[in-house]
Amino acid sequence: MNRLQKIAWFNLIVITTTIIVTTAAITIEVHIRGYSTIGWLFIGLMAPLKLTPLLFRKRHGNDKVISDERDLYIKDRAFSFSNVIFWWTFILSCFLLWWFVGPKNSVPTLVLPLLAVGSALFIEIVCSISILVQYAKDGNNKNE
Repeated sequence: MNRLQKIAWFNLIVITTTIIVTTAAITIEVHIRGYSTIGWLFIGLMAPLKLTPLLFRKRHGNDKVISDERDLYIKDRAFSFSNVIFWWTFILSCFLLWWFVGPKNSVPTLVLPLLAVGSALFIEIVCSISILVQYAKDGNNKNE
């Protein structure tokens, strides 16, 4: 498993853990109080995503190649694919939100920050999955 695959798996694990813990905390608080205000506190669980360059950097004195042209190509394709999928999903979700709320009602203000955070998570998830799929499709991983 090379550096890019490790980063993709790490991102998926951190995001999945954050979603599970945040959903559980919000569900428990809604059950106890009837509403939730602590959901934003659990966004801090995604802080390790900013540490991925430090966690998966090249060690000094190691003569191994950490990436080549194929890795850069896979990373670029995954990022462009995630951006295309994001925009289609974002536009579709905005239209569906308008359709469910109706033209005479207003969208709750909580939806806008949720769209921003959800969009960032969605891009990371799709990018990480597409990196792993491209390596799995290739099947010939020479960086093990």
